[in-house]
Amino acid sequence: ANKLSLEEFQLSIQELQTGAKNIENVLNAESIALTDESSKPSKIFLDKLVPFYSTCTTEINDLKKLFDSSVGTAHRLSSFFAEDVKTNSSTIFGVMIDFAQLVERSKELHKRKEKAAKRRPPTPKVKRRDMNIATK
Repeated sequence: ANKLSLEEFQLSIQELQTGAKNIENVLNAESIALTDESSKPSKIFLDKLVPFYSTCTTEINDLKKLFDSSVGTAHRLSSFFAEDVKTNSSTIFGVMIDFAQLVERSKELHKRKEKAAKRRPPTPKVKRRDMNIATK
C-alpha cells in the first residue's frame, strides 16, 4: 500500500483518455471512408469498433469518477492526519500505515497490562478504622 500514488493513476487515466480520443479519430476517418463503394472492410471494422469504443468511453468515465472520489478521500485523510493536502499521496498512505501500526502496538500493550494485572495478587484494602488504630 505504501507504493500507491494518485499521481500515477492520474497519468494512467490521461493515457486511457488519449487512447480513446485516438479511437474516436479513427472512427471518424473510417466513417468518412464509408462513402466509397469499395469500403466493405471499413463497414465491418466500424461494426466491431463502435461498440468497443462505446464501452471504453463508459468505463474510462466511470474510472475518472472513481479517481476524483479517491482524490477527495485522500484530501480528507490528509486533513485528518494533519498533513498538507498537497502532500504526495504515497506519503499519506505511509502515515496511515504508521498510524495503524501504532494502534496495533497500543492494543497489544493494553492486553499485556490487563494480563499482568490479572496475575498479580490483589492488594489488601486498608480500612480507615485500621489506619486510626495503627497511628495510635
